Amino acid sequence: MKNLTREKALELHRQMWTDMQKDLGDMPNGGQRVSYKIEWCDTHFPKESIENSCFLCEYDKSSARNNCKSCPIRWPYEYEYTPCHCTNNQYYYNAPISEILALPEREIEE
Repeated sequence: MKNLTREKALELHRQMWTDMQKDLGDMPNGGQRVSYKIEWCDTHFPKESIENSCFLCEYDKSSARNNCKSCPIRWPYEYEYTPCHCTNNQYYYNAPISEILALPEREIEE
């Protein structure tokens, strides 16, 4: 996506996960989460290729770092897992969606 700002990435992330929670409940399994994200992105942005079907990853991809350190969300246990917190982190697959929606924003590094 061109011109995806941090604020817009956070907004779209929260919108997609809120919709997922409404449609699938607070504890869908990992496969349901992945499928839902793919379908949601295809429905809302049919002409776009969204990195990992994740607006946070898409924002990070557009950053100078492109190594997950520009992810706008601070994920729990992020230093214990592989670099992509939203796709390789067991928290992402097992946490209630309400917890994912409540994750704090990462401090902006200058």
